[in-house]
Amino acid sequence: MADSPLIVLLGNDDDDDDHRVLFDGVRRCGGRPRRVHPDELVTEVTAEATRFLVDGRDLAPDLMFGWVYEDYLILGMNQLETARLAGIPVVNSAMTLLRGQSKYLNSALLHRAKVPHLPVLWGRDEDTLAAWTAERGYPMVTKPLMSSRGRGMHRLTDEASVRHHARGIGPGPEQYYVQPYVPARHRDTRVLCVNYQAVAAVERVAPEGTWISNAPGNTRHRAELTPELRAIAEQAAESMDALFAGVDLACDEQTGQWCVYEVNTCPTCTATFRELGTDPVPLTELASFLVAAALDFDGARRDWRPATTL
Repeated sequence: MADSPLIVLLGNDDDDDDHRVLFDGVRRCGGRPRRVHPDELVTEVTAEATRFLVDGRDLAPDLMFGWVYEDYLILGMNQLETARLAGIPVVNSAMTLLRGQSKYLNSALLHRAKVPHLPVLWGRDEDTLAAWTAERGYPMVTKPLMSSRGRGMHRLTDEASVRHHARGIGPGPEQYYVQPYVPARHRDTRVLCVNYQAVAAVERVAPEGTWISNAPGNTRHRAELTPELRAIAEQAAESMDALFAGVDLACDEQTGQWCVYEVNTCPTCTATFRELGTDPVPLTELASFLVAAALDFDGARRDWRPATTL
């Protein structure tokens, strides 16, 4: 193991600002960061060994960190799992990233772990959806199975809108994913967790004229990381095996109860914390954890604790 461990982030440059902050933190902690695009990585698998190459040169990471989603999710998952099978420690593994992208798996895992979460229905059958929503009441919210930043979300307010949505589902494997609407004053809270431990919380308020709190143009504020919020978020992150996670929650204004919407496994935060006038603490804490995990993966999982929380 090198004294200055090589930490490879597998991802593209869509979240470049976050990667720069993370890499600065890795260097301060004594590590060597490098981003490798999934298209750049060449893998040789033989009976003797697995090799990774970039530009024809061997790449020997001490740890790989997965930051792939949407178009590069499946390719990146294969590469991360191959690295894990080759004995390289992986943070946010192939299955973790799939769980974070798939609202199917998000819901199944959250309910399995007894995390407060909404009932959901997914599938294609129109009549089943109409009966389910009528029984539970309106409004309902529908989301694409794999999306981010509020894209493709709609409110369903009656049976006609439910049936219209079901009939609009395209061919192939696309399905509906529907859950009750939470009256939360058009706001939610994202809790950032590292090694299943909450380090910061941010409240997000929907832009004027919309109810989607994570849509572009939303307003963000520091949120208090209360013991209740911390406990729910940490349990949610652990249910996904997400060593870096953004847990999205809302507080029902009618019941006062928190529920988790979903767990994001590639959460951006640099722009948010700059807007709030503070350092992006989740990324500096993540850098500390990644270097510790590159040097001793099991020990870091067991013993690492954040130095700062917001």
